[in-house]
Amino acid sequence: MNILSKGKSNMKYTLDCDIMDGLVFIDESYLPELNDELLYAMDILLDSSGTSELIYDFPNETWDTVRHRETKQVQEFCGQGKMIVWLLDRAAKECELSKSNEIAEPCKWLHLPTGKLLAVTASELIQCLSYPELEMEKVFELLLEAGWYAIQNEGIEKMMYCKKQPPNSIFSNIQEIC
Repeated sequence: MNILSKGKSNMKYTLDCDIMDGLVFIDESYLPELNDELLYAMDILLDSSGTSELIYDFPNETWDTVRHRETKQVQEFCGQGKMIVWLLDRAAKECELSKSNEIAEPCKWLHLPTGKLLAVTASELIQCLSYPELEMEKVFELLLEAGWYAIQNEGIEKMMYCKKQPPNSIFSNIQEIC
């Protein structure tokens, strides 16, 4: 795990995601809000094509309908700037996160009330919050000044962040990376 402290402007890290997985950015202070309902919604969100055993929980319904309906809670959570999710499928990549002086739209918005950014795979987050006795394997932690951050990405390999005030709107903080 990489830990980047205040004062450094970029970091390289390795991202290794399983099938039906993703990368999550979240302030650690929001972790207690991820209850069982939100974690179940995240499981459904990760299954974009309806190929997991979750389909058996919804007989006689199309997966697109189920996924749209059942992920509203997690979409709202992300839409408040509490979390960003990049949906991935079997990704093993060398990535870089760097500080930028300015980021233009379109971008994602993340609120860091404590300034402690946690990057973790979605599957690891779900598993470790469901089973608190497990130790979470973090992709990295980043200590920043508390506040709002614009996050921009080029694929999953290159991400930039900038401390900045967000617009007054609901954010689109879930992105599928092909």
